[in-house]
Amino acid sequence: MPRLRLVAGVVLAGLALAAGCGDEDTPADDGGRPESDADGGIETDIPGPDADADADAPGPDADADADAPPEADGGFDGYVAVHFGTSAAPPAEVLRVGTGGIVLRGVVLAPDRAIDPGEVYVAGDGNIACVAADCGGAPGASSATWVDTHGVISPGLIDAHNHIAYNFLPEWVPDPPRLFRNRYEWADDPQYEAHILPYAAHRSAGTHYCPAAKWGELRSLIHGTTTVQGQSYQQACVNWGVRNADHYHGLGYDHMRTTIASVRDITDAEAADYVASFSAPTNPTTRLAVHMTEGYDGDGVLEEFDSFAGRDPRPNRHAGTSLLIPPTSLLIHCLTMTPAQIEEARAARASIVWSPSSNWGLYGRTAPIGEFLATEGLTVAIAPDWTPSGEDEMLSEMRFGWAYGQAVGVEALTPERLWRMATVEAAMAVGLEARVGRLAVGYAGDVTVFGRRGPDPYAAVLDSRAADVRLVLIGGRGLYGDAGLQAATAWNPYCEPFDACGVPKYVCVQESPAAADRRNETLGDIRTQLYNILEGIGYPPEEQYHRGDELLELVDCTR
Repeated sequence: MPRLRLVAGVVLAGLALAAGCGDEDTPADDGGRPESDADGGIETDIPGPDADADADAPGPDADADADAPPEADGGFDGYVAVHFGTSAAPPAEVLRVGTGGIVLRGVVLAPDRAIDPGEVYVAGDGNIACVAADCGGAPGASSATWVDTHGVISPGLIDAHNHIAYNFLPEWVPDPPRLFRNRYEWADDPQYEAHILPYAAHRSAGTHYCPAAKWGELRSLIHGTTTVQGQSYQQACVNWGVRNADHYHGLGYDHMRTTIASVRDITDAEAADYVASFSAPTNPTTRLAVHMTEGYDGDGVLEEFDSFAGRDPRPNRHAGTSLLIPPTSLLIHCLTMTPAQIEEARAARASIVWSPSSNWGLYGRTAPIGEFLATEGLTVAIAPDWTPSGEDEMLSEMRFGWAYGQAVGVEALTPERLWRMATVEAAMAVGLEARVGRLAVGYAGDVTVFGRRGPDPYAAVLDSRAADVRLVLIGGRGLYGDAGLQAATAWNPYCEPFDACGVPKYVCVQESPAAADRRNETLGDIRTQLYNILEGIGYPPEEQYHRGDELLELVDCTR
């Protein structure tokens, strides 16, 4: 979804020109933020900026203020053609159909190297039992199903930050196009509020949340993602498809807490509650996911890190109590951080999630990713944020990140590093690194096979689209893959045919026709519910939006 990012470079240039003109009527921003109640639900309304601030004022010219944060775009124009020189792999072959487990043969992306040729054996219990050049001698492998994928075998991708239930909505493009200084500006824009209204009006209700969240999970699954952070509401209808890092991941107790509110609004009592939960004797919280410095100026965004670290001088803002408690902090976006703050985050074993496409579309710049990657020991993941401002899914986001690195000279953004940011480091970021993110014995059998080949297997992953995703296993169960693999790999007999841009696939949506908690729904059922929400069919007069044609399809075949 390139529209906003394609114009971002033009808009950014226009804003810089406007700022250089020195509009004396634009009121100065005092850096303050209105106080509001911090909320533990990730989809709560984002508090707006100071009512006295001019939300339409262009961002300041960095050259006019020596103390202004440097721009991170480095001349990036929002789009770079991506060519990796890979080609479609030969079709996968089912070598034998067994009675339990599956052995996959291909180029195996093991934690420390690529094994070519290699094999991965996922046993009948859903866990990986062998990763080697030859798994034929592993106990139980002789009775497993064997598939020569002719592709690249990777851990399933991990989306370390998303607002997944919004991902049936298309990209939001302000009219006229404009950029913002921070997240509090666009969150109060009437056009944005109108864009998300069909969902936001009832986002906590099962009528809206369940189909929207499941559609978002399906988009992730079809593009090779097996774990997602960002399923805000713990409703049984989403205990179903991809793993939810927030809850319903099936890998132990639910250990993550999230907040969408400004970290500057965390009170003394709330901070004490967080600290106590980190050290609870039973089921302690291991991750606190927060939006950090999502912007570069105004509304107190530059004070967020210090506030979170216990250095906020305002009353009732936990001064002296840092929430940078190792290794619990999951810091999302981080557009503006000083070298000292980056080092403090590293020392606290915090994790950072980089969302370059969303940052670029909203702000015309992104985080200092080169500095992040140069900081040894700092965990950095990549994630698309959501469809209203970011890429549709992880593969596109990884390509965007690679293109950005090529344009501005961040040499560390290699295909292999981006793959690690979407697997190993993403698992560390969400606190599930003991079970997912690696092809290793004892890990969950979350595996994605990509049907492209080339000199660099990591580039083959980045160069893949939904049509190239050959097979997706979650816990050893085939939930998406080539139609030719359905009989041998599909989770159940209710999996459906799916057209991935002309390539026949199968996708498993319905658990069974009699399943509870809406797990009896088909792909068509979910799509119809979302179409009706956008159109207004079956809803009261005030919810007649007539926007059914805006439903964002699961696959974009134009890119």
